[in-house]
Amino acid sequence: MAAKTIAYLTDAHLGQRIIFEKDTHSQTMRYDNNSKENKDHLTFILEDIAKNGINELVFGGDIGTKEMNQWFFDVVNSFDINLLMVLGNHDTYAEVSKYYRHNHTNELYYTLEDDYFKYLYLDSSSNSVSKSQFNWLKQELSSTKKLVIFIHHPILEIKTPLDSIGAALNGRAEIRDVLLGLEKEIIIFCGHYHMTDELTVGNIRQYSSPACSYQIEKESDVIEIDSSVFGYRLIRIDGNALSTDVKLFTRNNLTENPVGSAQNN
Repeated sequence: MAAKTIAYLTDAHLGQRIIFEKDTHSQTMRYDNNSKENKDHLTFILEDIAKNGINELVFGGDIGTKEMNQWFFDVVNSFDINLLMVLGNHDTYAEVSKYYRHNHTNELYYTLEDDYFKYLYLDSSSNSVSKSQFNWLKQELSSTKKLVIFIHHPILEIKTPLDSIGAALNGRAEIRDVLLGLEKEIIIFCGHYHMTDELTVGNIRQYSSPACSYQIEKESDVIEIDSSVFGYRLIRIDGNALSTDVKLFTRNNLTENPVGSAQNN
């Protein structure tokens, strides 16, 4: 099997402007609709992916507003990129399935395999993994190949304020315990928390990825938003070896390399 690189892009939040409010007793986050929000981030990243000769993309969920779904698929399909995806809590199967066909009727989960790896794509759009999907997952984990899981929500707890305000995946402990019971390494790629993190518990390695839209500070006593940074993750597969790192950009990159310049060169 030839070596390949996969771009992992998550949390586009197209058309959603983050509004962060706090007082002496609480912190809240909400979104205001803004049709232009984060479009330039997504297009810039797609151009960077294409410029580097990468033609495989896994989208990790949270396209944005319902109205932005068609625009998302139109712009991704304008590049020579093979799209795979999972759903996030801001996505619905009913809307995504208009543009991304699959065999399931109300959830988006599936597996793919190559010579050495089995890739499992899970649906956590309901902020949980359904019972039927969980039962399916337990069966699919029985494999002689190395296992890679793509899911929007982290399965392992990340020590950050966001984890304690209701953002965590419901039922994650049950999934974690099943994975810990396997006598092989499990690699998880997730988003949702808008931060870069690497965590190992037992046989599980979890990589949380930067968001395409905005970041949330991990090591902070309170929730802090950084709208100036965006990025994506690179996953390199070479035989039975997997390595990964992230690419981060700032709004200065958008000024220095305007959206559209890569396609025009």
